[in-house]
Formats: sequence, structure tokens, C-alpha cells
Amino acid sequence: MKKLISLILITILLFSLCACESAVTEEPTEVYEEIWEKNIINLQMREPDTLDPHLTTRQSVRDALLIVYEPLFNIDELFGLSPVLAQSYAFNENATVMTLRVKEGVLWHNGQSFTADDVVYTVNRIKENPQSSYYANLESVERVEKLSNYEIAFFLSESNALLVYSLYFPIVRTNTDASVDMIGTGPFMLKETDGKSLSLVKNGAWHLGEVGCDGVKFLYMRTGEMAQEAFSSGKIHAVTKEMLDTENFAIKESHTKHICPDGLFEFVGFNAKQGIFSDPLLRIAASNAIDRKKIAEIYSDAIPSGFPIMPSSSAFTPSFETTDYNLDYAKEVIFSAGWRDANYDTKLEKTTAEGISNLSFTLLATNTDTLRAQAAEEIKKHLTEAGFEVRVEVVDQQVYYERIENGEFDAFLGAVYYDDPYNMKDILSSNGRINYSFYSSSEMDFALSEFASNASYDKATIAFSKLQSHYIAYQPVAGLVFRTTYVLTSPYVQGEVSPYPYSPYANIAKWTLTGIESDEAE
Repeated sequence: MKKLISLILITILLFSLCACESAVTEEPTEVYEEIWEKNIINLQMREPDTLDPHLTTRQSVRDALLIVYEPLFNIDELFGLSPVLAQSYAFNENATVMTLRVKEGVLWHNGQSFTADDVVYTVNRIKENPQSSYYANLESVERVEKLSNYEIAFFLSESNALLVYSLYFPIVRTNTDASVDMIGTGPFMLKETDGKSLSLVKNGAWHLGEVGCDGVKFLYMRTGEMAQEAFSSGKIHAVTKEMLDTENFAIKESHTKHICPDGLFEFVGFNAKQGIFSDPLLRIAASNAIDRKKIAEIYSDAIPSGFPIMPSSSAFTPSFETTDYNLDYAKEVIFSAGWRDANYDTKLEKTTAEGISNLSFTLLATNTDTLRAQAAEEIKKHLTEAGFEVRVEVVDQQVYYERIENGEFDAFLGAVYYDDPYNMKDILSSNGRINYSFYSSSEMDFALSEFASNASYDKATIAFSKLQSHYIAYQPVAGLVFRTTYVLTSPYVQGEVSPYPYSPYANIAKWTLTGIESDEAE
């Protein structure tokens, strides 16, 4: 089975990233036991398989550990760069070497200084562990080299001016066992773990300033039902969408939903090699006939997007957007492609060398997601109005993947989770590892290559516009929506709650608890 991998975006040749930093000392952070009984935010996560931030396979554990460890950059709610441990970066002219400078004055939780050595160690550690969830982030990195105490060079196997958008993995301290020592640079540091919970206390020497609450306690949950009950009863103060049964969990008026993009891109894949969708005009017609706002309603809070990049991202060019529903245009395109109701049976046909063909196809979907099955039926309705005859076939996951890999489909309803927000090469290039549509174009390949290799902002912007234009003209896939995620908070949680796509607790240092007694907080 082909491996689903990520996406990334354009980078500026030199972009200095500054953040407010508080004064720090070389002394270890003090932990005051008397404050542990008050102002503690209770959260949840699945029972951890490991507390190693690079090796855990559980999303809720990764989310929790990102408030202990920190990345070089966060990807914010607009899919832009938010510097954390990084200070600035620059690429050489052909984007095969990136020089990164990290912040000075940052301390590990044990009081030692954070340096370039820790970044080199972390990168090598991930590259040596293919099972790491962050392994794909560094596939283009051949090696890293320390240039000074606060500067590192990344040497790449191919031009990749997008690398910086994949550097959101947690940095660990040189030569430490991350699953045991848990020494990070983040706003919270380890207090204890007892097999039932992970207790953290605030880092008084955090390089980004004062932490709003005194500590965080992650309660281990074996099931989503346990998380829902704990949140509903007030035992925990916030819960992520990942832990909820979103179809059956009732959100109360007193709860606040903090939404952000998830990076899960839903699309219709076409068989561009054979069948009716080998004609790009029919792919264009199908894309224009889909009302993406209706699809977004099915998924709830989803963001319509005909293009495989989030519309709100800084790389997006609105003039090329394809989310507008245009049924009349879809019908015109079908007519221009030669399809007619020649025998007045209300069905469109076309005479070819092989005989008379009907404008009919099967839309393949998997039964693993009930919302996706509903979306397939809604798409059928839209395309039927345009003149297509559509049969939805819902199969189990193994059959679904086998059919797609073997090319035994006309169209399929698919989804890809972008671990990084912008690298479209793997879904759109001729040899892309998630190009299941068999679409091949040297023009598209060149545009993708230009986009990835240009460290110049202006040149990359031009390449991106070319890429979008070609996408719209040939429609290799029909984008539908980007799914969203959220953090749900109780009325006790105050302050700035702003989840990021790959870090739901990114702003937790700004959270506080109000109107709650200390026995309730514990």
C-alpha cells in the first residue's frame, strides 16, 4: 500500500523570526510544592504506549508532550510559521542547503543551556528511527552539521525550500532517554507520573515568559467514553476532538469550542488513465458540479477547498479558488465534450470508435467513516443534477485500498492527512506516492519542482500561480474540504485558547482557571 505522507509551502530566502523572550538564568527552575494544590488544569490523553515524543504512536500523547518539549517552529492556525526555538533561517540559491539559527538564552528544565547540539542530536535521532511519526518530515535531509553553538546547516538530497515547514517536531536534549528523563524546554516540566496520570508543573524560567497556571495534569483514558464522562462531570477542564465521539457527544452551551484546521484534506480522486475521467473536461465538469458548502455541512466545521492547500494559508491565491458551485458551467463543459441525450431517454451518451458510451461511473468509498459515506451520497446527488449517472459503492477498507492500488475504480472518495501543510508533490506529481489517480503531466511536474526549489519569495509565488492554473485546467483531483479539529473547554478555562493544527495546546501557557475551588481543580 502506498504510504500517505505530507505536504509543505514556500519559504522566504531570509526571514528573521523574533519572539518575546524573558530574562533567564543558568539556575534550575524551582518547583514550589505548595502551589500544586491550586490552579491546576486537568486534561486527558490515551494511556501512553511510551512517553518518548518521537516514538509514541498515539496522537493524544504527542499532543500532551508538546507542552513539555518544544519544536523549532509551530504551524499556526493560518498554516504560517510561528517560531519557538528557532530564531532565523536562510536557504542557498537552489534551496539545497538551509542554515538555521536557534535562540540563545533558552534553558532545559534542568537548567542547562539549549544549543545547536540538541537540534543535531534530535534530527539524527528521528532519522535513525523510521517508526517515528516525524520520520517523513526529514526525508529530504541528508545530514545536519553544527556550524556554531547556535547555528546548524541542513544539507538536502534535493531542492526543498519547503523544509522549514516540517520542523515542528519536538526537540530533545542531547544524549538523553526522552521516555524516562522528560527534560524539555517547554512551559511545563515533569512533576511525576504514577501510571494513571502525568503531572506537570510550570516552568518558572520559560524563555517565552510567564506561565498562566501552576500546573497541568493529564489523566489517562482508556476510551473516548471515559474522556467524555470525565469532561461532562467536570473532572477535566478541556478535551480534544480526537478523544470524543463527535456524532453522539452533546456540546453544552457552557462549553466553548476552539476550532482550527486539521490538515485532513477530503477529495474525489479520478481514474485519469481509463474510463470517462480520462477526459479532463469531465473531471472539470464534475469538480464544478459539487457544492462544497454542502459537503462542509456534513463534516461540520469543515472548510470548503477545491485546491489541496488550505484557503486561509499565506500561500493561497484567492483568484484561483475553485470552491464555487457552478452547475450551469458543469453542464456546458459536458456538452462541449460531446455528450448528448441523443435518444431522449434523459441519459447522456456519446458515440465513440468503440460504440455508444453512457455518462456513468461508480464512486468508491470506504465504510470506515460514516460521514464520508454520507458525503459520497451528497456528491452523487450533485453530479446527477449535472447529467452524470452515479453509483456509490461502499466497501471495507482492505477492499477499498486494493481496488484503488490496482486501478479498479472510476472515481473514489479519498482523504489524506497532511503532516506538513504544503508539499503537493506527492499527491499531484506523476510519480507522487499518493497519486492514485494516475494523473501524469510534465508541466505539472515542472511547476511543482519550481515551487519547491525557489528560495526566492517572488519566484516561488509565480511558480505557485502556474501550479494552480494547471491544476484548474486539468483537475487531477477534485478537492472537497479540509476537516477541522478543536479543543473544547469548560467555563473555568479563561485566557487565550488558540489550538494549532498539529499542537492543540500550543497556547496553554496563556490559559488560566477562574471560579473554581482548589479541591475541584485537583
